[in-house]
Amino acid sequence: MVRTKRTSKPLGRGQSPFSQSRKRGQIPTGLTIVELLIVIFIIAILLQLLLAAVQASRAAARKTQCQNNLRQLAIGAQLHMNAQGYLPSGGWSGAYTADPNRGYGKEQPGGWPYSLLAYIGENTLRDAGKGESLTAPALGPGLKQLHESAPELFYCPERRAARPYPPVNSGGAVWGLVVAKGAQDLPAVTKCDYAANTGDARHHAASSFGAKFWWPENYEALDEKTAEWTATNDPKTEFYQTGVIYYRSEIGPQKITDGLAKTYLFGEKYMDPATYEDIRDVPDYARLGDNQSAWAGFEWDNQRVAWQPEASKREECYQPQRDAGAVCPAIWAFGSAHATSLNMAYCDGSVREVSYDVDRDVHRHAANRLDGEVD
Repeated sequence: MVRTKRTSKPLGRGQSPFSQSRKRGQIPTGLTIVELLIVIFIIAILLQLLLAAVQASRAAARKTQCQNNLRQLAIGAQLHMNAQGYLPSGGWSGAYTADPNRGYGKEQPGGWPYSLLAYIGENTLRDAGKGESLTAPALGPGLKQLHESAPELFYCPERRAARPYPPVNSGGAVWGLVVAKGAQDLPAVTKCDYAANTGDARHHAASSFGAKFWWPENYEALDEKTAEWTATNDPKTEFYQTGVIYYRSEIGPQKITDGLAKTYLFGEKYMDPATYEDIRDVPDYARLGDNQSAWAGFEWDNQRVAWQPEASKREECYQPQRDAGAVCPAIWAFGSAHATSLNMAYCDGSVREVSYDVDRDVHRHAANRLDGEVD
């Protein structure tokens, strides 16, 4: 028998080497370099889209957690108001810190975060250090525990983890205490990513640019001399306060005449990202808004304001903004690490997003508890 030699059929125009195999129902055994590159390119695009979606989902989850933190703080403030008759006080000054032996309101030298502890489920921390002396050279074990704590509600996960961070104990903008001095020498202390609303006041720290609220040189001076606490209720003075938490404040609902649902209570505070982890690594002027502790009294670390016509700095320094390299020192504005808006809690316990481009006067009216302007 004569066997005939089989020859391949010539390829037609536009046919690939695999077209005949596909016609016979066979899977191609290879790809050209061009086809392989196209597949890789498509996979890369899909991975980018997936990564962007995952990142957006995580950012949304962190923002939701931040909102929940503020909501819990706002609920705690309402419980405080129900029990004490007023919102937590802003304390005396940065020269003083939380005192477990001095109760609430104007008698408590520490800031508002400390007064909230018993109303946000942190009773043990609120009582830590009770009975210990704040005038002793070293901190007692309870006060040390307090100052090295890190309540999760105080930290926005978009910004930093819930743990203690260094204070400024040397160089410029040093945290100078007249009580519990050992706290300023700790390697890390409690911080807070949220600030209380001090309205559109010209000054929102006891030691401010061009002004100083009175505080005693020490506890003994309160017994030996007549206290000269600075008055904050006269609109004609530069110490006038229009917010809801400030220097020795005791603001009950009857004093929030613009309405609880229309008035800011707490909000995220603007920060320079360079100060998140170690504030000691930035220039002195950038340290002022986070150089102390959450337990410090009336200070820029725990208070923020809105712009007003007699403000000491230019208008943009007071506008809510996303965390960035400081054009202005991070002491005036509310702000956050979120992309398009920050979270603000109101005195009725609600939490809402506020856009960074919120109108200047709308923001101001929400900060002032009694200007009669409700937007």
